[in-house]
Amino acid sequence: MSIISKVIVASSLVALGTGLVYVIYQRYVFTERESKLESQISHLSLKLAKLEEELQKIKENLTLSSSTEENEEIFIDALEVAATPLTVNEQGDIPGDEQGAVPTCIQSDETFCDAAKKVDENTYALLIKIDSLVEEGGYNNMKEAFNLLTDLIEKHPLESEFQWRLAKVCFLLTSEDMIKNSETISSTQTDLMKTAHDAAKRALELNDKSGDAHKWMAIVIGSITQYLPVQEQIKNAYVIKDHIQAAMKYKPNDFLPYHMMGRWCYSVYVKVYMLTWVERKVAATLFAAPPTATIEEAIEHLLKAEEINPGSSIDNVLYLGKAYLAKRDYIKAVMWWKSGLQMTSSKTDDIKALKEIEDLLTQYESYAQS
Repeated sequence: MSIISKVIVASSLVALGTGLVYVIYQRYVFTERESKLESQISHLSLKLAKLEEELQKIKENLTLSSSTEENEEIFIDALEVAATPLTVNEQGDIPGDEQGAVPTCIQSDETFCDAAKKVDENTYALLIKIDSLVEEGGYNNMKEAFNLLTDLIEKHPLESEFQWRLAKVCFLLTSEDMIKNSETISSTQTDLMKTAHDAAKRALELNDKSGDAHKWMAIVIGSITQYLPVQEQIKNAYVIKDHIQAAMKYKPNDFLPYHMMGRWCYSVYVKVYMLTWVERKVAATLFAAPPTATIEEAIEHLLKAEEINPGSSIDNVLYLGKAYLAKRDYIKAVMWWKSGLQMTSSKTDDIKALKEIEDLLTQYESYAQS
């Protein structure tokens, strides 16, 4: 209370008596409190306005994270997943029996063997040709494989093995078209991706225990997801994880689902770890609860992929190094990156991965020696 205010109260006490002074004093206190309350409300309004501004910035930042560059951590490049290895002999031919008959299976995959028994030898030989075209790669080969598969599915619409192959070929054909027409996303590309999604979905409807169908559904959804709003990305992240886990379950000897899961865990760990507590709460409020993963889980899956297919994937050793770097284990990070430099490849994406490894070694190799 100011000196002037105290003087006013004292004068009132002398002139008017205690009863009236009490009323005046109460009115004064009320006025003071009302003034303070108005000041507090004004201050709070400014804080709320500032908070709303900060929330908007966070929302915009989360929305911007939907760029292709941000999401490529989870969704590996098409050329990396294109090949389905075929068993070939030293002459480069697919082996048959002594009479030159078509082999019983392309892969040591029981589900594929069961499917192979349902088709005639000509159809089965056609499947081998399709897989060979995909293995060789290139736009013309993918286009031919697409046409052959389309004809096959018209004759055998209920075969899951044909459907997931169509999803795979459509995805890879889209990637080839994007290389040729990198400036814009054409209607051809969007139509192919829709066909890929529909084919993967159909493959799972026909056989929900097909590891390949789950794997290609995860890849297709992942590629579509990176162009969606953040809310849809978060929802689809859980769906992608489910399909990768199913692929791991039904194709335990395929290194790719383990690599994909390692990449998924690494990306989720890095992105969520970098968010503050407030940003995580805001993201959960505005969109949905972001998925979670540990860096140990990422390493576990990437190591499993390496165990299944040792020394064959430059991307796998690149991300193993990155995962160990996230743990500040510089010795193991550098060890894996150096092993990557021993690999050779003419693929564009492998060359990019090798360049990234070289850059990371330049930056962190000294840390491993200290």
